[in-house]
Amino acid sequence: MHADQIALQLYTVRERAAADLVGTLEALAGIGYTAVEFAGYQGVPVPDLRAALDRLGMRAIACHVPYARLADEPERTLDEVRTLGADFAIVPFLAADQRADADAVARLAETFNGWGERCRAAELTFAYHNHAFEFERLQGSSGSTMFDILTEKTDPALVYLELDVYWAAFAGVDPLDLFRLHTGRIPLVHLKDMADTPGREDAPVGTGTIDWAPILAAAEAGARWYIVEQDNPRDPMVDVATSLRNAQALATAPS
Repeated sequence: MHADQIALQLYTVRERAAADLVGTLEALAGIGYTAVEFAGYQGVPVPDLRAALDRLGMRAIACHVPYARLADEPERTLDEVRTLGADFAIVPFLAADQRADADAVARLAETFNGWGERCRAAELTFAYHNHAFEFERLQGSSGSTMFDILTEKTDPALVYLELDVYWAAFAGVDPLDLFRLHTGRIPLVHLKDMADTPGREDAPVGTGTIDWAPILAAAEAGARWYIVEQDNPRDPMVDVATSLRNAQALATAPS
């Protein structure tokens, strides 16, 4: 990981962004972030967001786009991603009925392959972002998980992975195993730490129990971006500053 490969998932600062997205980008630039991953546009016209990024010397590297938007208005959705200058369109979450059993996930894989084709035609890359539920055993699967079926039944040249290290570890899966099994298929890595508490809440990078050095070394085989994120920050702007500082330190540490 290099310092210029670190970005922030804007979901981490969602309350501030909902009130003033452009002002939030300005504050993040002041902290030192040069790249962001969008999670909605908060009603701001996408061309205006691109202009703000350009003015601040920032770039969008990816956009989280809801499943429904890609299903209902794919052209507009992908055009927004391109307008922002991002390279990746990412489905970040799935409702329970979309992943209820092995058959549902197999149908989902077919849909993802189609979206991967559509993204490639638009000179974008399609990816899926995990939580913990992907690693639970599915009904009607002979012990397979959603993650197993998705990665087996999607084309690795069309469907990539945005691996959330925290959620994999929370589910009891060693992230190192995932990097080894899917070398070259994980261009995006979400960084959040795990607090040393009974609930194992997420925490700023470098303040928890995750051993980052071997994970970052394993990720180097295919990772293009390392994206700071917290689902439940205690103080969002303070936490993202801490994560950036610690991630930059990891980037400069001897391997």
